[in-house]
Amino acid sequence: MEEFIRLRKSEEPAEYDRSAWATMPIDVWRDLVRNHPDMRFWAAHNRTVPAEILAELAEDSDWRVRDRVLGKSHTPLELFERLANDPHDAVRRSVANHPRSPRSAVARLIDDPWPVIAQEARARLANWPTEESSKPA
Repeated sequence: MEEFIRLRKSEEPAEYDRSAWATMPIDVWRDLVRNHPDMRFWAAHNRTVPAEILAELAEDSDWRVRDRVLGKSHTPLELFERLANDPHDAVRRSVANHPRSPRSAVARLIDDPWPVIAQEARARLANWPTEESSKPA
């Protein structure tokens, strides 16, 4: 954990960049996100952060952390479902437009209070690929 924090706070670009790829045991990740709130965004930014930690970060009080959780290629689909109800419009908009968002999460946004999100969700659903069109030729 100390190494992750040191890399993240480093003035050296190479070290700073290494924090995005740093791997740690799950108990170290837990300690980091629970005891170092200033590192939660960077934990969510890390490309190796475990899905279990992403689930914890999806509950963070900072909308930027919750939004960053959606940027992972391995974010569990249930987190898209959960974050479709997020209080912050930027997070809901990310759900509406993310290529991995499940159809059911996008569908819940068609009546979003922010008209931009509702419109984007409706447009996305209108262009949703069908099973037949997504199969290789």
